[in-house]
Amino acid sequence: MANASAVRLLGQENYERLRSSRVLLVGAGGIGCELLKNLVLMGFGEIHIVDLDIIDLSNLNRQFLFRQRDIKQAKATTAARAIEHVSNSKLVAHQANIMDVNQFPLAWFSQFSIFFNALDNLEARRYVNQMAQYLRKPLLESGTAGFDGYIQPIIPGATECFDCTTKETPKTFPVCTIRSTPSQPIHCIVWAKNFLFSQLFASSGSMSADEDLGTDNVEEIERIRQETNELHELQELIRSGDKTRIRDVFEKVFVKDIEKLLAIEELWKAREKPTPLYNFKFDEKINKNLNTVWTIQEQVNAFVLATEKLMQRLSSEKQIEFDKDDPDTLLFVAAAANIRASVFKLPLKSVFDIKQIAGGIIPAIATTNAIIAGLSSLASLRVLNLLKNQPKANPTELNMAFTAKASNMSNNRYLSNPQLGPPNPRCPVCSIARGVLTLSQNDLDTMRLSELVGAVQEKYSYSGEVSVLDKSTQRLLADFDFEDLLNKTLAEVKVARGTILLISDEQDSEESIRAPVELYIEQGEPEGINLPDIEVPLIKPAVVEPDETNSEEGVSMPGEIILDEDDKNPKKRHLDDASETPAKKALKTEEEHVVILD
Repeated sequence: MANASAVRLLGQENYERLRSSRVLLVGAGGIGCELLKNLVLMGFGEIHIVDLDIIDLSNLNRQFLFRQRDIKQAKATTAARAIEHVSNSKLVAHQANIMDVNQFPLAWFSQFSIFFNALDNLEARRYVNQMAQYLRKPLLESGTAGFDGYIQPIIPGATECFDCTTKETPKTFPVCTIRSTPSQPIHCIVWAKNFLFSQLFASSGSMSADEDLGTDNVEEIERIRQETNELHELQELIRSGDKTRIRDVFEKVFVKDIEKLLAIEELWKAREKPTPLYNFKFDEKINKNLNTVWTIQEQVNAFVLATEKLMQRLSSEKQIEFDKDDPDTLLFVAAAANIRASVFKLPLKSVFDIKQIAGGIIPAIATTNAIIAGLSSLASLRVLNLLKNQPKANPTELNMAFTAKASNMSNNRYLSNPQLGPPNPRCPVCSIARGVLTLSQNDLDTMRLSELVGAVQEKYSYSGEVSVLDKSTQRLLADFDFEDLLNKTLAEVKVARGTILLISDEQDSEESIRAPVELYIEQGEPEGINLPDIEVPLIKPAVVEPDETNSEEGVSMPGEIILDEDDKNPKKRHLDDASETPAKKALKTEEEHVVILD
């Protein structure tokens, strides 16, 4: 049955095109639920929904397709089931990781007319962006955070892609800051969640011998390693179930460990010294208001109560993972973080605030999700040229949409809609020549890496030396001074369906080098190396100035490429090695900065 409103808007011919379209929706969360509803009501013929997650209690306030009874059920299948009673579309749900190349090979993506991203993590967003670039399929990217959000149509080859602008990456802190010298409340929260809680209730592993601790102070390094071993001993006390030993745990963590840190005089020459929590006492007065900052005595009481409950649970659970919605684990982390903050004379936080930080909660507003999903749905009609009496859209005449705060463009209106920009010539994704290389299973099993490298050199006129990087695993397979793997088969070096190979010119020239090429390995017929016909131009090598920035919070570390992951002691090369070639320098990108997530 035709949608009369859609026919009036699109015209009969375009409506038939819409009904025959197959679209991909990646993500069934806050934006995804709204988008699925919109796409169904618009009348798209077939909609595939991919989401790996299951429904959690905290989802219900904004993911309107889910109910209390759906908790612990798969998001994708539940969303499809919830909307099918009003759907005239074929709905296909997949509870899976969109980056699973076995379930979703590149050929699977090719069936769709357009991709919709409604994701909450950078890795998956970047992956779908790459698939869109390989297949030249339009992608509608979207995201929200609180009252702010955006949509970005991406037309591969014609407009900027998701990676054309820098993105914010999760912040990390040096181990020494977390373990020895916290200077912010968040340092104490990370310590309580990722170290103390993990050591006592979740992990029994030991610290890696080559772990970078972020300090050269020999005494501090020794103290950090000693502290880890001591906590393994405390874990045995916790698992004994003897609640009288909680005092030993408390005294070790908040008195003895602090005394040992104070003994490392070098740490306190320019910092205020912490104060061990002497003369502590336990009582049973518990503050149940999670929105207020408790007194230190209330924090101590909460620590004891949470530890007792977790000890009891360990009698039936092998290990306990932190969950922001688990009141026992949250209370332990919040109390431990605040007690440590008090010891280091830092501000204390409410349990509610710590839940947001420790749980990585991004504020979500249902209305914002609805607005952004609506804009994404409407933009798809323009992207697919389905609007009646509208000329075919020039890609750079299409519009993005930002809320005022997210765009920083206008304070006088809620939405700004700038036109799309062209591709960034320095983008690490869309500025690289790319294509699909289909190899038979026999080729993957028997062809040597040297054969493939030789064919690439001849096809794209590379110099005598190239480097080959497996981007899927960041393994360097070959370059001018690493030829160990060239005589191995593709199977032996783990090149298979879904592997992305980055081939770069190793010629040391200041004038011009051949641009890098990226090949997606697909499995199929016929046999032999049939490289795609793509233009790989000569480019001028980029000159990268050395980064002299440094800070107490940590230094930006260079990336590492693993040379041979099969070795027990794999060799590694840093990207800023002195032997780095102009081709590698040209591929370096800046630190990543800002993105809004759902």
